[in-house]
Amino acid sequence: MKKNIISLAVAATVLGAAAAQAGQYVNPDKTGEVLLFPFYNADNGNATNMSIVNTTTAVKAVKIRFVEYKNSDEVLDFNLYLSPRDHFAFGVVKDPNGTGGAVITSDNSCTVPALGSANGAFAGTTTANADGSTTRVQPFVNYQYAKDADATIERTLMGHVEVIEMGVVTNVDAKKGAHAAFATHGATGVPVSCAGLDASWAGGAWKTNGNAGITAPTGGLYGLSYHINVTDAAAFGFEPTAIDDWAEGVNHTDPGKLFPSIAVGGVSFAALKDGAGGDQHREELFSSGIEATTAILQTTSISNDVMTNPAIAGMTDWVVSFPTKRAHVDVAKKASVVPPFVNNWIGEKKEVPACEEVVISQWDREEAFTANTNGFSPSPAATTTKMCNEVAVIAMGAGTTSAMMVTTGLTNVSFPYSDGWQQIGFAQSMTNDAGTVNVNGLPAIGFAAYKIANGAMSYGNAAEHKTNTVVSAAN
Repeated sequence: MKKNIISLAVAATVLGAAAAQAGQYVNPDKTGEVLLFPFYNADNGNATNMSIVNTTTAVKAVKIRFVEYKNSDEVLDFNLYLSPRDHFAFGVVKDPNGTGGAVITSDNSCTVPALGSANGAFAGTTTANADGSTTRVQPFVNYQYAKDADATIERTLMGHVEVIEMGVVTNVDAKKGAHAAFATHGATGVPVSCAGLDASWAGGAWKTNGNAGITAPTGGLYGLSYHINVTDAAAFGFEPTAIDDWAEGVNHTDPGKLFPSIAVGGVSFAALKDGAGGDQHREELFSSGIEATTAILQTTSISNDVMTNPAIAGMTDWVVSFPTKRAHVDVAKKASVVPPFVNNWIGEKKEVPACEEVVISQWDREEAFTANTNGFSPSPAATTTKMCNEVAVIAMGAGTTSAMMVTTGLTNVSFPYSDGWQQIGFAQSMTNDAGTVNVNGLPAIGFAAYKIANGAMSYGNAAEHKTNTVVSAAN
């Protein structure tokens, strides 16, 4: 297959008219068919507030999936139906009636099933508020990792979130249900009939054919999130990574299905930054959709500031997430691991994490350099630096306290300067389907969170990691 260096604007034309052959890509405009939130946390008094916005005039069917931090095992998913220009707000908190995480919302947008449902071992709650709103709480579950050595519900307190557009909802005939009309908010801000959507899945048109009255995804979703600890009085805002041209077509599934998911993947073509700079891209075919998604997220390094100045009580956390890792490493044998990852996850009976070697480099403001050989703690080996979880929160500096007050899955890295910057390098790589091109690094997203204090006041800020794309000819 001939490889061409092309711009995104002409990618679909070069590869053919079929939308299925347009490469999925990270949209720098921050809207897309897929949103990958790198982090949520609900331990130690923390909460993570999120919103998903439909910027289009169409009704959207969206899958929202919460996955835990160790191996991206699913802990909850549901279908969300967004009205035109709709804004769905929710949070992840500690379960008020348990010790794991939970999703909470007072938003009117339709979900199937309705959040706060009483079914299952982890029943939700619904509370009518004095202002006429309804607060719904749905606890996370451990069903998918119940046989792991660590099957505790507390494992759900930290993780990341997938948001996937399944398609555009249209009205079908009256006999089958006016689905778009059901989801659309009326003058009072309440959808016409969330019950109508639920009934369609229970025994109506969608029971027979989930794609009835659904057309292909068109994107236009964006997200926003901020992490907050009320007691600590600091908040850290961050945005999800947006992916466009991810889907091959309509994939509207009932809420009981694990699909669509990032682990299964979308189109097998990826629109990759060439690595030579500018706005040039190349379309490459990979063996699967998940490999294509991994390819567009790969980076040889992540870089960001570190601030630990004791004069202002400076603290820095790094959040590093590998949102596609599970699909590569959740296999029985190491020989079956899919690059760029190299080690498999073993969760049952004993817990053997899928660790990846990384290189940590640190500088102060005046170019003084340190190669950090101590690495992360706890470390599976004293002589190597490895990252093991799919979501990591790394506290910088000599202490053990996290800027975001995180305790679940927290690791520490020493930083020898009061101010400066750090880089975590990834030497791994993956080859395209034809075996002609290497995409280097690991699929890493995330941000740095900074906290300072001025007397009794504390302030928080967050900055997205800086990445480095390297696409090279295979040997």
